Amino acid sequence: MELQEIRKELNDYFLERREEIDIALTALIANEHCIFLGNPGVAKSQLIRAIASHINANYFEKLITRFSTEDELFGPLSIKELKENDRFVRKTENYLPNAEIAFLDEIFKANSSILNALLSIMNERIYHNGDVIQRVPLISLFGASNELPEENELLAFYDRFLFRKKVDRIKSMLNLEKLIDLDEDYKPKTTMDIEEIKKLREKIEKVDISNIKKYLIDIKMTLENEGIYISDRRFRKSVKAVKAFAFLNGKDKADENDLDILRHIYWDEPDEFYKVSITIFKISNHFSGFAMEQREILNSLMNELKKIDKDRIPLGGIEYRKVLEIFGKINSIAMTLKDVKRKAEESGKPSEFVDEVLREAEGLKKYVGELLKNQ
Repeated sequence: MELQEIRKELNDYFLERREEIDIALTALIANEHCIFLGNPGVAKSQLIRAIASHINANYFEKLITRFSTEDELFGPLSIKELKENDRFVRKTENYLPNAEIAFLDEIFKANSSILNALLSIMNERIYHNGDVIQRVPLISLFGASNELPEENELLAFYDRFLFRKKVDRIKSMLNLEKLIDLDEDYKPKTTMDIEEIKKLREKIEKVDISNIKKYLIDIKMTLENEGIYISDRRFRKSVKAVKAFAFLNGKDKADENDLDILRHIYWDEPDEFYKVSITIFKISNHFSGFAMEQREILNSLMNELKKIDKDRIPLGGIEYRKVLEIFGKINSIAMTLKDVKRKAEESGKPSEFVDEVLREAEGLKKYVGELLKNQ
């Protein structure tokens, strides 16, 4: 299947971006919108462009600034129409109202007039071009931002992105080594026509979710009891997302493993992501919940290491014993994760996330081992 080939090509090139790739592809086949959040330099834009390069579609991209105008996104005014017919009409060809896939970088810098037009495009797939309502062929709009919106007028716009993902730096030391030798330019091998993407909707709609309906309701109710509100609209759209994710995973009947995609739908603030993930993992009996907890511990150990002066770790001294203790904890986490990975594979549960955290632990263990060996 071409979709699986595209998925594989992207994962072979982009290190530690498995979740981002799955989210973006799910958004594409679900006819929904997706936003990536994160600091500059984590390849948000490069990944979106790479995904778009696999699809033969009308593509539009724009970097938004505080000074961006409607002309830049929706097209220039038609002087001919204005002079001859006294009509305020934009020439939208090759601009956002004619796009099938769009990418807006630094999207929350848009002014209110642009935002209002984008809301109609994202919600109803229409653009008010003067006195004409123009149909927009948009499949998915991808956004990227270094920061979350703070103004109230941006919150409604932010809510229209069904999928949200905070993109982090590469964490595995082993992957950082691979990054050094990675080709700078991404070259797609497999492509799909946009019509093929549209045809997938009928198949996605037929995906059976009868055996996970209880899980869906339990997750919603549990999160709301914990103070995370999920609107009825977002809940309904999330069901479609689960179907699309199951289809991406080659299934015609969704199971509890496909609930993983909800982790990237049910949070508003980044601080909620951990709580949402753990809740979903627990309800779906997912081994990844343990791996996520271990990642939190690894991050804490990394922060402890940063506080230690690497050039002053005398053999047997206090700093040396601290590093030795951290090494022991990392080694213990790595051994436990190996056992968890084995159990996940034996029980038929996904182990990709466990494996990712295990690689982070092994990379950090290697780094700390070298640190101790050099003393």
